[in-house]
Amino acid sequence: MGTEQLLEHREPMIGTPDPVAGIQYDDNELLSASLFRSSDFEAIRPLLNNCPVRELAAGEVLIAAGRPNRNMYLVLAGQLSVRLSTADSAPLTEIESGEVVGELSTIDHQPTSAFVVASSPTRVLVIDEELLWMLVNTSHAVAANLLYILTQRLRSGNQIIVEHAERLEQYQYHATVDALTGLFNRHWLSSMLPRQMHRSRTCGDPFCILMIDIDEFKQYNDSNGHVGGDAALGAVALTLRDSLRPTDMAARYGGEEFIVLLPDCGQEHALTVADRLRSAVESMDIRHTSGQPLPGVTVSIGAAELSSEGTVEAFISAADAALYRAKRSGRNRVCRLPLEDLTP
Repeated sequence: MGTEQLLEHREPMIGTPDPVAGIQYDDNELLSASLFRSSDFEAIRPLLNNCPVRELAAGEVLIAAGRPNRNMYLVLAGQLSVRLSTADSAPLTEIESGEVVGELSTIDHQPTSAFVVASSPTRVLVIDEELLWMLVNTSHAVAANLLYILTQRLRSGNQIIVEHAERLEQYQYHATVDALTGLFNRHWLSSMLPRQMHRSRTCGDPFCILMIDIDEFKQYNDSNGHVGGDAALGAVALTLRDSLRPTDMAARYGGEEFIVLLPDCGQEHALTVADRLRSAVESMDIRHTSGQPLPGVTVSIGAAELSSEGTVEAFISAADAALYRAKRSGRNRVCRLPLEDLTP
């Protein structure tokens, strides 16, 4: 069937906008379009004679997400933006002059997946579904160009997914890791500690935690400035991380306090680990950001072993009470609660 026969048998699409009076376009606008690249334009030009042109004001919605669409739009002038959640959300990508949009929903008849909004005053050529297939059947170049456009759209979508996954990973990292020390943070602890307690009780394995506090840290900050205090916090965090087993976990509990989770570790062994940490901190080197050496610090540590019953709060309170016992006993030492204090 030739071009004239195709035009003769073509019926208007329901819902297709009428041609807008007074709005013109010239062949140069069409020749520059990616859809018509390398095509025999004279052969397909008659098919485009009755295509309507829409003028969009800046901010006007061309395509709404979740709705049927039977038109592909070729941008003659201006710019469109693709937005996912709402018409007012941040643009995901831009559709420039000579590019098309709406081809996916026109081909697969599925509801649209995004909003398409005019970023500036924009003119678009409306190519309805029937005309799109006419163009594909008439011109091998148009068919190849459309396939290329769909391929690029798929690649772009894949890249957006990858970038979104990377951003999500970064958000998750920052949500669980303390920026200053590089250790896990309190948010991470609130999720991990209950899981470790449940695992220990289910498997019958011992589980201990250490509550660690830098001694007289306020005075250290006052004497060496907040930059010096941050350097001390970073040095303690690094020492803890380097002195633990791969299965042990350290987190910044808040301020100058840290907490260490020791899975599969009874209290006697936990006390040995705690004293090793205390000694490592006492002998570590602290440097100012300028490279100048800073005074050393010491830590007090309280140890607690998980009981067969009790809440997360009670477990932490036991380690905290042991920590303050170490503080009251002179600091720079490790303590656990006396047996009588562990009796309910």
